[in-house]
Amino acid sequence: MGEMGEIPVDFGKNHDATNGSGYEAYPTESDWPPGAHPAYVSPPHDYQPDGGVLAYPTKMPGGVRAAQIVCWLFGGLGVGLSVLAGVTDKWELFGALIWGFFPAFFLAIFACGFTVNGNGVRVVAIVFASFGTLVGLSGMSGGLPPGPLGFGASLAIVILLSQHSAGVWFKRPH
Repeated sequence: MGEMGEIPVDFGKNHDATNGSGYEAYPTESDWPPGAHPAYVSPPHDYQPDGGVLAYPTKMPGGVRAAQIVCWLFGGLGVGLSVLAGVTDKWELFGALIWGFFPAFFLAIFACGFTVNGNGVRVVAIVFASFGTLVGLSGMSGGLPPGPLGFGASLAIVILLSQHSAGVWFKRPH
């Protein structure tokens, strides 16, 4: 850059004149005063206006919300396809769709209770989703609906509702 006057560029190094090198590898202290921002608390806890922390969540965890949405989409798809098969007089397909999406119909109903019901609805939803994985596996082997979609959606519901945060959500006081 020559005589134009060079501007020293600091690429992420923190200047610290106390250790002699002029730089420290990682910052050891924050410039924030103590208590300026709250410490991290694990997801099942919620902050209160007075600074306290609840032992149970007041907001639905993301995994439970995702399971709820998958239940609604999976059940809605089953209803839509079944109605379409019935309207077009394809009764064998209608029967296959009713059988294949049977767990999804109930899962969509149970998902409506994820915000207000206790742990029983979670357990029943896991049981119906487990049954849905078996129906999906049999559909994949026989070429019947819902096939891989049913297996994947049901397995996702089982995994999402089996998480610790889901258990804490459904066991909270109502």
